[in-house]
Amino acid sequence: MSFNFNGREILTDSEGYLKNREDWSEELMNYMANQDSLELTQEHILIIKAVKDYYEEYATTPAIRILIKYLKTSGHEDLASSIKLAVLFPDGAAKSAAKYAGLPKPVKCI
Repeated sequence: MSFNFNGREILTDSEGYLKNREDWSEELMNYMANQDSLELTQEHILIIKAVKDYYEEYATTPAIRILIKYLKTSGHEDLASSIKLAVLFPDGAAKSAAKYAGLPKPVKCI
């Protein structure tokens, strides 16, 4: 699958995850979220950045429990709750944050 963004063809898998991480940009992140009817706030962006940081450190995307633990240990205790994450990302925090970060879908996400 693919879509056009700023004159470029962006390749995705069937669920909308980028095939090429190099295509990612903050502008594309916002566009993808808007396509999913989600307006990103500063809280969303902090979580997406945490997912990107986790990926850089461990070369994998975190499942939800791991994401919560990572948020707690990285100074974002106020965001480290499954309820808070569910409110921010109704389609699933771990998979949505990974998608908007330009990363692969977390392995343990359905």
